[in-house]
Amino acid sequence: MKTFDKEAALELLDKDEELLSILIDSFLNETKFEKAVLEKLIAQGKTKEAASYVHATKGAARQLCMEKLQSSGQALEDVLRGKSVGDIPTLIEKMFSDYEEALLEIQKA
Repeated sequence: MKTFDKEAALELLDKDEELLSILIDSFLNETKFEKAVLEKLIAQGKTKEAASYVHATKGAARQLCMEKLQSSGQALEDVLRGKSVGDIPTLIEKMFSDYEEALLEIQKA
């Protein structure tokens, strides 16, 4: 599973490098995934809002072919939406780790 597959992302965008650059810039500057924000939503019992917060980051990851982040985000979202069971703190740590790894990788692109 890849952290960021630039070639696959370009394929999805019909090889439009400018559009990929715009999406990368948006991910870096607009798609902030903060563990503290997510944990606060969960602590307040706002699991629907927490799932939506995760979904936004997961969706951006999907557009950029960030397989690891997309996968960990999907797993966490599914638990928050009650579609599966899992340890939420562990899933948060995994998604946040994948997010930080994706940030480092995409900054090189």
